[in-house]
Amino acid sequence: MRTASFLSSLVVLTLSTAAQAADAPAPPVAKGDAEANKAMMERINAATQLGPQQSALAKYLGRWDVDIALPRMTAHSKGTAEYSWVIEGRWLGCRIKGSLLGQPFEEFTILGYDSFAQSVVEVSVESADNSMVMSRGSPADATQSSSVLFGELDEYTRGSLHRPFKVVERWLSSSRHVTEIWDLGGGEAPIQKLTFTFTKAP
Repeated sequence: MRTASFLSSLVVLTLSTAAQAADAPAPPVAKGDAEANKAMMERINAATQLGPQQSALAKYLGRWDVDIALPRMTAHSKGTAEYSWVIEGRWLGCRIKGSLLGQPFEEFTILGYDSFAQSVVEVSVESADNSMVMSRGSPADATQSSSVLFGELDEYTRGSLHRPFKVVERWLSSSRHVTEIWDLGGGEAPIQKLTFTFTKAP
């Protein structure tokens, strides 16, 4: 009986202490912690909110006629491109279909603006091989009238891994833009490998 009475008293005491703790005001947040939390929230907002860089992506939307050129071979072929949202308002997808060197060619690219890194990002795959290529760089301005991106690719024709390349994006007008792919080589002079010229389809 004495044991039961002790346990009952302990339960009452525990519940009473818990209730008092729930009613007690939260301890004050240290000034350093408050400043750290504020800085963290500012970074979260900057990384997640939509801005002019994301709004500028909308100009790509729609169908485009594409001229595909290999400058070193003076070879040209025709294709089409369709831009649409992958994630509404944030990430675009571009699917190009055409031919390259007499063979059917297809490429799919996801592009957008990484607000935290403050860089344009592109990730591409294509029907010509089994590689995935990523590049990132800084736009000239918030409207992304021009951008220069850098990345690495595996150049299997040369047997080399992580070969540096550059992507130059330029808007010539509201209905025409160009994408240039440059091989930066290993200490060699840059070589323009591929050019896509997009003209807004009627």
